[in-house]
Amino acid sequence: MSPPSSTTAFRNWMYRLLLSVSIAFAVIVFVQDAVYEFNFFDRLSLSFIDRSFAHRGPLKFSKDELDVIIITISDKSETTVPERFPFPRHYYARAIRNLNRAGVKAIGIDLTFEQPDPRGEHNDRELFKTIQQYRNVIVAGKTALRTEEATIQRQEENFHSIFYSADSSVGSVFVPNDVDGVYRRYMPFAKMPNQERYIPSFAFAVMNKVLHLPSTTCAENTEHEFILGDRHVPKYDDVSMLINYYGPAGKTFKEYDIVNILDDKDFETVEEKQLHTHINVFDDPDYGLLYDGTFKNKVVLIGPYFSESKDLFNVSVSEEGFSERNLMYGVELHANALQTLIHQNYLYRLSPFYESLLILFFSLFTFTVVSLLKSIRTQYAFIVEIAAVALVAAMMYGMLTLTYYVFAEFNFVLPVVSPIAAIILNYVGSAVYQYLTERKQKVMIKGMFSQYLNPSVVNELIAHPEKLRLGGEKKELTVFFSDIASFTNFSERLDAVELVQLLNEYLSAMTDIILKNDGTLDKYVGDAVMAVWGAPMELTNSALPACRAALQMQEKIREIDARWKEEGKPELVVRMGINTDYMVVGNVGGSKRFDYTVIGDAVNLGSRIEGANKTYGTRIMVSERTQELVKNEMLCRELDLLIVKGKTKPIRVFELVGEKSSGIAQSILQAIEIYCNGLHLYRERKFEEAKRVFAQALSMKPDDGPSKLYIKRCDEFITNPPPPDWNGVYEMKTK
Repeated sequence: MSPPSSTTAFRNWMYRLLLSVSIAFAVIVFVQDAVYEFNFFDRLSLSFIDRSFAHRGPLKFSKDELDVIIITISDKSETTVPERFPFPRHYYARAIRNLNRAGVKAIGIDLTFEQPDPRGEHNDRELFKTIQQYRNVIVAGKTALRTEEATIQRQEENFHSIFYSADSSVGSVFVPNDVDGVYRRYMPFAKMPNQERYIPSFAFAVMNKVLHLPSTTCAENTEHEFILGDRHVPKYDDVSMLINYYGPAGKTFKEYDIVNILDDKDFETVEEKQLHTHINVFDDPDYGLLYDGTFKNKVVLIGPYFSESKDLFNVSVSEEGFSERNLMYGVELHANALQTLIHQNYLYRLSPFYESLLILFFSLFTFTVVSLLKSIRTQYAFIVEIAAVALVAAMMYGMLTLTYYVFAEFNFVLPVVSPIAAIILNYVGSAVYQYLTERKQKVMIKGMFSQYLNPSVVNELIAHPEKLRLGGEKKELTVFFSDIASFTNFSERLDAVELVQLLNEYLSAMTDIILKNDGTLDKYVGDAVMAVWGAPMELTNSALPACRAALQMQEKIREIDARWKEEGKPELVVRMGINTDYMVVGNVGGSKRFDYTVIGDAVNLGSRIEGANKTYGTRIMVSERTQELVKNEMLCRELDLLIVKGKTKPIRVFELVGEKSSGIAQSILQAIEIYCNGLHLYRERKFEEAKRVFAQALSMKPDDGPSKLYIKRCDEFITNPPPPDWNGVYEMKTK
C-alpha cells in the first residue's frame, strides 16, 4: 500500500484538529458548565479543593501570629460559672468590658439574642449600654430565608437581635454550604427581598470594626471582587468568596474558655466559692490575662463549643490522616473567614475564559501526541499503547501535582475535573479516530484472507500483521478431536451425494458450536473435526469452553440422530477427545501457502484420547490437565491410567459427564459414586469385590461402558491375577 499523499495527510490532521476542538467544546459545555449549569461533576470538582487543603496542610503561622482569638463557651463553662447556659446577658457585658481593658480591637459574639433575658431586663440594659459604650462589638444576626440569596424577612428588621439598635452592629451568621454539604464559601452580605437593603455577614461586620468603617457598611459587589475599605476580595462565584482555612478544627487559633475572661476580682466562680479563695484568672496582677498582652490588638470571637449547640459544620480541612474528622464549630469557621480577610490571604480561581483555554490546550496536546504515538508502526504495538496510556496518566498526574502546588504556593484554585476530562476524552477520541481511519485497511485484509482462513485467525492477523510469517509460539492450549464411530459402515449405506449432504449438515452444526464457544476450527479430515481453544484468541481457561462445546455438540448430535432415525438414515454416534497442554501454534507451511494450526505431542495425545473412547464405551474423554482446569464447573469421572499407542508414560483420563450447574440426574450421580468405589477396589487388587460394585453401578446405568469394561477386566484378573508389580496401568495397542 502506497504512503498517503501530503494532501491526504494534511486533511487527516485537520480532521484530528476538528475532533479535538469539538471534544474541548463538549467539556467546556458539560463539565465546566460554561453555557448552562448541568452540575454533573460539581461534587467531584469541589472534592479537589478539599484535597488541595489536605496536600497543603496547615498554614505556617503560629497561634501568636494570628489576629483572631476564640473565646469558647464549653461544657467546662457551664460547670464553672454560677449560672447555667444560656448565660445571663450581664456575663457578656462583663466579657466585653474585660476584653476592652485588655486592648482588643473588636469583638464578635456568635450568639443570637432574639428575646429578652428571662433573668431580668436589667441584664439586657447592661449589655445594651456596654455595646453602645465600646462600639467595637458585633452580635450574630440571622435572616428568615436561608438560600443562596440569604434574604431578609421584614421591613422593620432587627435581624433577630434585640441589640441591633445599640450600634447597628449585627452580622448575618448564615454560611452557604455546597452540594456535598461541605462549607467552603463565605458570603459578604445578605440582601432584603425586593429591596436594595443589605446587612454584612458576621466576619465582614467584624472587619468593619477592624477597619473603623460604619457598622452597616457592606462590601461593594463588582464584576470580579468584593471591595470593603482597602480590602479587595476575589469572588469565587457571584455571591461568595472561598474561605482559606488556616488549619484543622481546635488546633489553629488560640482558645480561652469564657470563664477565664469573666473571672476578675469582682466575679466569683463555682471553684472559688468551693475553695473559699480568689483565683482571678483574668486580672490577677501576677499571671492574669489582662496584663500579659494576650489580647492586645487582637480580634476576639465568642461562641459555643459544645455539641448540643448544633453549631458544627463539615469543612474542607481535617486532622492529618483523618479525613472524616472535618467538623468545625461555627465560631471557628467565622474565625477562618475573618483571618482570611485580615491577612488578605485570599484564594483565587481561574476565570471561565482562562479555564476554557486550559481545556483547549490539554485537548489539542493530548490528541496530537497520542495520535503521533499511535501512528508508530511496530510489531510491538502494545508498547505504543502502554506509552500512550502512560502519557495520559502522566499528564493527569502532572495536572494534579500542578493543582496542589499552585494552591499551596500561590493560593490559586485550578480546575481539575475539566482538564482531566479533556485529557481522557481526547485519548479516547484519538483511539476512536485511529480505529476508524484504519478500518478500511482492516476490511481489505479481511476480504483478502477470510475465504482461506478461519475468521478468528483473520482477526488476529488484522490486530497483529507481524504474525503473517512462518514459525510459531509455544503456549498452553486445548485441542479437540471428534470422529464419527464406524464411519465406514455409515458411509456404505449412503450414496455419495447423500453422504456429502449429511456430512455437511453434521459438520455445519458442529462448527457453529465451536465458534460460538470461542474455539478456532483447525480443519476437517473427512468426518473428523479438529479445533483449538486459546489461539489465536487468548482465553483465561481454554479447557472450560472446549468442554462446554463438547457437551453442546453431543446434545446436538442426539437431536440430529433422532431426526435421522425417523428418516431411515444411519445412526450417528460421535466420539470426542480433549487435551490441554503446551503445544506449538502458528502459521505452518510454505512461504506462499500456509495454515494456522497446532502441532506437537500434546496434539497427538488429544487424537489418541479421542480414539480411546471406543475401548471404554464413552463419548467424551478428557486428559488429566483438562479435568484439573474444569473440575469446579464440570463433572468428570476417572476412567483409567492409560498408556496410549506410541507413548511410554501413563496418563490419567476422565469421562466428561456434564456441567454441574445443568442439573445432572441423581441416579447418574449415584452410579458414578458407586463406580468410583469399584475403581478404588480394582486398583487395590480386590477384583471380586470390585466386580460386585461395578455390577451394582451397571444395574443403575445399564449402558455404562466403563463399568462393563471393568467387569470384564475383573473376570480376567480373577482367573489370571496380575503380577505383583502391577500398578493398574492399561496400555492401548491401537490408535
